[in-house]
Amino acid sequence: MQRLWFLDIQRRGDAFVLKLCNVFDGLDDDEPIEVEVCREQVEEILRAVRPFARISRRYMEVNRIASLLRVASLPKVPFEELFVQALAELELPLGPSVFVTPFKTREEISACLRAGR
Repeated sequence: MQRLWFLDIQRRGDAFVLKLCNVFDGLDDDEPIEVEVCREQVEEILRAVRPFARISRRYMEVNRIASLLRVASLPKVPFEELFVQALAELELPLGPSVFVTPFKTREEISACLRAGR
């Protein structure tokens, strides 16, 4: 089943941890996916998943995943603009944003991660 996925990028030393959760998280098959990668891999994975929106980390912390079930209200941003913002946030220990992907299946998200590795 295709679902929206949230991409959270966190810096850990010289590496980055990418955590992907879907909107309807909670099913065994839909547990979050977490990988540790280098900066170049982050760039490749971002290009593969092609996020279309970003939201503040604080908003996600307060409202949790269920807060984004209303897809139509998400501000859509051109991919290249989001890509530049995401790369700028890589310099911070904890970026201020999480990114939202288009509807994808778990298999499609896994393929995006493999493409960057």
